[in-house]
Amino acid sequence: MRSLIVSNAITVDGFFAGLGGNPLVLNLDAGFDAHNLDLMRGASTVLLGRASFELFSSFWPMVADAPEDPSNPALSAVNREFSRRYRDIPKIVVSDGYVVPEDNAWHDSSRVVSGEELPAVLAAEKAGEGGDIVVFASAVLWNALLAEGVVDRLDLVVGPDAIGEGVPAFRAPARLRPLGAAPIPGSTNVLMQYAPRLAD
Repeated sequence: MRSLIVSNAITVDGFFAGLGGNPLVLNLDAGFDAHNLDLMRGASTVLLGRASFELFSSFWPMVADAPEDPSNPALSAVNREFSRRYRDIPKIVVSDGYVVPEDNAWHDSSRVVSGEELPAVLAAEKAGEGGDIVVFASAVLWNALLAEGVVDRLDLVVGPDAIGEGVPAFRAPARLRPLGAAPIPGSTNVLMQYAPRLAD
């Protein structure tokens, strides 16, 4: 049975993004990148909402082969490996109307499923062979999956800053069971891992 793992960075006061959806308020440092690469190494599928797919597919494909620039942390060895793995891994995009453009670099490794189709698709994916199914960002999607009891583990990379207002990570109450918490080496972030806690 394959696990569905959600990975998101949040602020210490629980925001997924700043006002207007700005993700640059998050502490997306090298420790966060290394954690996501570890997840990608153990994954066989990435699951994304449409907005996250469009954002990531406009950025990550160019990282692997960009000219060397030691001053640019986005072009680190960790991110270059992440970019190559992201390019090749099968991706499922959840949308009721989106079509992946033919000139999108991830066109051939992505498929779109509707919200109505998703439960059956995920059931088949989880029952199949392979590594984990990983969700990056896509907060609307993973909140819905959490409410439906489909998420197996929630990895929250918690930054040290409180921003006071923004887009909350959780869209509804959730019952969670802590699995562990630890500082990320070389980072000011802390990794908090949870599993859904089913009704008692």
